[in-house]
Amino acid sequence: MDLEWYLALLLFGILHIVLALMLLQDLAGRNKVIGGHKAPWAILIIFVTFIGSLLYLVCHPQIFYGEE
Repeated sequence: MDLEWYLALLLFGILHIVLALMLLQDLAGRNKVIGGHKAPWAILIIFVTFIGSLLYLVCHPQIFYGEE
């Protein structure tokens, strides 16, 4: 593998960690989530790389508007 591949992988990893931490913080502060359980969302955000985070953003669009 060349250096560009490693740098792209590192950037993707950092992006996932930052996004996952932001979404986990949002999840912890919510009273209600779709499905009624926070644990499956947390597992999905952490372990399903990037797709779990994007799925949470799609299902909870109020994150962008600051409303609950």
